Formats: sequence, C-alpha cells, structure tokens
Amino acid sequence: MSMLINQMLGCLIIAAGIGGAVGWLLRHVSAGTVTQQLADVTAMMHLKEQMLEKARYQLRDSATKMQSFKEEGSLTPQERSVVAGNQCVDTDRLHTRLQESESAGGLVEWLDVQLTKRDEQHRIALHEVELQLAERDRRIRELEQLHEQQMEQIEDNEALQTDKAA
Repeated sequence: MSMLINQMLGCLIIAAGIGGAVGWLLRHVSAGTVTQQLADVTAMMHLKEQMLEKARYQLRDSATKMQSFKEEGSLTPQERSVVAGNQCVDTDRLHTRLQESESAGGLVEWLDVQLTKRDEQHRIALHEVELQLAERDRRIRELEQLHEQQMEQIEDNEALQTDKAA
C-alpha cells in the first residue's frame, strides 16, 4: 500500500517538474524580441520606400523640366550646367537610398529566418512536452487502475475475514 502511495507521489512530483519546465520554456524562450525587431525593420523599410519614391518623383520632375527647357531652347549653358548638377545630386541620393533599402531588406530576411527557426524550436519543445504529458497521464491511469484493483482486493480480504469471524 505504501509502495502505491509512493508511486503516486512520484508521478505527482514528475508532473510538477514537467509543468515547471513548460512554464520556464514559455517564459524564457520567447519570440517577442525577434518579432519586435522585425516590426521595427519593416517600419523602417516602409519609410525608406516612401523616401525612395519621393526621390524618384523629384528626379522625374527635374528630367521633365530639363526636357522642356531643351525643347524650348531657352537654357543658357550655365543653366544647363546647374540643372545637370541637380540631376547628378538627385541620382546620387536615389542610389544611396536604394542601397539603404537593400541592406534593410537583407536584415528583414535574416530576422524572418531567425523567427522561423525559433518558431520551429518552440513547436518541437511543445511537442516533446505534450508527449511527456501523455506518458504521465498514461502512467497515472495505470496507477489508478492498480490502486482500484488493490482496494478491491483489500475489501475482498476484509469481507472474507469478517465472514470467517462470524
């Protein structure tokens, strides 16, 4: 009888250990920081994209002005030089912003890979915990059945002893 009680207590201690491990895993192995980084980089990418579109618009606008001035023939060589210089500056800004956008895109991809890896690790850990819990439940059911059988035997023995005494 005491062996059965000891087995039940052992199962309860194992269940508490598994519960503690699951709680610790859920608290400490969180994808929240990676998710926040991904959101920050995504916001930065949207901002860079807006800046890039603005630079493209300005470049198209200055090219259109240059074309209209060329067609009119009203630009002096000095004005043409200034317009061409502005176009070079605009082009340089556009290239710089494009490079920044590409590097931010690489960071977004890296963060996405990290988030996917952590998600997979969480799923694996959760599956292992579920397997352990299923095993624990199975053992508890076995112990409960054993306990019921022993209780029936004890009751039968007590009934026999009562019958013999009477």
